Amino acid sequence: MNIEDIFSTKFQSGNRTYFLDVKLTKDGDRYLKISESKRIDESEFERHQIIVFEEGIDKLAEKITEVATKIRADKKSYSMEDKRKTHRNAYQPWTDEDDNRLELLYCQGKSVADLSKEFRRNNGAIRSRIKKLELNEKYGTQ
Repeated sequence: MNIEDIFSTKFQSGNRTYFLDVKLTKDGDRYLKISESKRIDESEFERHQIIVFEEGIDKLAEKITEVATKIRADKKSYSMEDKRKTHRNAYQPWTDEDDNRLELLYCQGKSVADLSKEFRRNNGAIRSRIKKLELNEKYGTQ
């Protein structure tokens, strides 16, 4: 299929890049291609795409606005202070020393629950840091 690019833009959010490309088919029909790209390692990316044809663009824009309004309206039902009552280091930045200690304790076979107590962070924060440091890949999944 011979396609022509009409307009392209992109934005980054976290570790993902989103591409929005307006294209023209050989028959002259316009469509939107939305692509998401996430780096897996040094040379590999995970990509996903959806295509929305011209007749669905207005509905897509309406639904995106509806979803964005809902997301903005649903404020967190807790504060940082509330979280720190149970997890003293919640939302604190991780230090190199913390990372090194986490890696050592992880290698010793400590559970996520044990690590959570040790670092005074919730289980989700520990799992996220293990993933960020790629400890499962380095040492195998616990």
